Amino acid sequence: MFDFMSKILIHTTSIIEANPIIDFFNLKELENSIENKIYFNDDILLIISGVSKDLIVKSLDYIFKNYSISKAFDLSIASCSDGSIALGTLFCTNRFIGGLNFANITTIEKPLETDENLETLLVDKQALFFSQICKKNIKDFYILKIVSDYFDEVEPTNDKIFELINNSISKWKKLI
Repeated sequence: MFDFMSKILIHTTSIIEANPIIDFFNLKELENSIENKIYFNDDILLIISGVSKDLIVKSLDYIFKNYSISKAFDLSIASCSDGSIALGTLFCTNRFIGGLNFANITTIEKPLETDENLETLLVDKQALFFSQICKKNIKDFYILKIVSDYFDEVEPTNDKIFELINNSISKWKKLI
């Protein structure tokens, strides 16, 4: 039976990003979730939306309409325009938090060919959409990004993404 007390939302776009979080917080799959995979425990609700703007907006609208959310996190990987920043570095992109790096982010819907005209340190495919939906529904939200690549041709492997997310948990779990 699902407990309808207020939950902390964690949003990811892929099962690859979600798996280390599911493992760490011992989340169980919500069997009757309609379109998205939703995982939960007594405190946390995790949704995997998919990557497109439409999927992200639809998924988050569903969550805010059907659940009481006390705090929300978007947690995913991002490309970085500065090769001197270590892979796995964690950033918060929407607020300053002691002990965490801060950086601005650009959300794109199609991959960038180059970072030549990029004015932010980080690039992802969902922060803007997450932020827009959260602003309508909740005050307390965080956009957390883990540097996964530097716009190289090579996408990080599933194993590398798992490792990056898994290694980041100790840095952000205190925010929950």
